[in-house]
Amino acid sequence: MKIRKYIFLAAAALISASWLTSCLSDEDDSFDYKAWKNQNETFYIRMMDSVAPDGNKVFEKITPVWAPGVNVLAQWHNDTTLTSGSLVPMDNSTVDVVYDCSYIDGVLLDSSARNNADSIYSCKPNENIVGFWAMLTRMHVGDSVTCIIPSDAAYGASNSRIKPYSALIYHMKLKAIKAYEVSGK
Repeated sequence: MKIRKYIFLAAAALISASWLTSCLSDEDDSFDYKAWKNQNETFYIRMMDSVAPDGNKVFEKITPVWAPGVNVLAQWHNDTTLTSGSLVPMDNSTVDVVYDCSYIDGVLLDSSARNNADSIYSCKPNENIVGFWAMLTRMHVGDSVTCIIPSDAAYGASNSRIKPYSALIYHMKLKAIKAYEVSGK
């Protein structure tokens, strides 16, 4: 009799644990990650190949020297000849940047305005995802850019907040370099 009671209690505990885990899970089992990955990869390629009416490419492909396998796309929104004399941050500089980040479908994921009353995100480039880091270290103070970061330079296949395989679209402006660090070379 006691053995049945323990088996029943063990089975009830397993069922309860399974139910609780499924209820607490943030994942949507019906979400098609394979299709989402394909949409994001296709979008990135389409943007890389997009051409403006004047025949010029819309996006510049940025590949940092320190990460030759990383590519991000950049569309500059300012005349870069006017900012070319301004500083460019080092990997460990402290910068002020304003940004919005969204999925390829336009859903806003994050914003410096959401996180800070003055809309400024202060950081060191090398403390961010690789694509954001690569973009920041190519910008001069005053530059404004739309940057498309493929998932392999963002959060990849897994993250607790971002859908796996997501390319991210950043609209960003480098406002200032608060602490310019010198390279260790």
